[in-house]
Amino acid sequence: MTDVVVILFRRIRVNGVRRRIIRDVSIIGSAAPCNQLLMIGRRVGPAARCLLNNGFQRVLSRDNVLVFIRVR
Repeated sequence: MTDVVVILFRRIRVNGVRRRIIRDVSIIGSAAPCNQLLMIGRRVGPAARCLLNNGFQRVLSRDNVLVFIRVR
């Protein structure tokens, strides 16, 4: 089975620091155990690290889109 996670994000500046904030998420299959981090308004970094640490590979990083795939 293959799991796919697509993250759409926006870039904002908070106190002079640039942040990427999740704008939308699509999950096909499962994103466990990262579901709590994949919420609109949360930061992209922790969610992306969680996915990578749990067997996902980043297959696309373009503009404001990240795509991760995990084959189980």
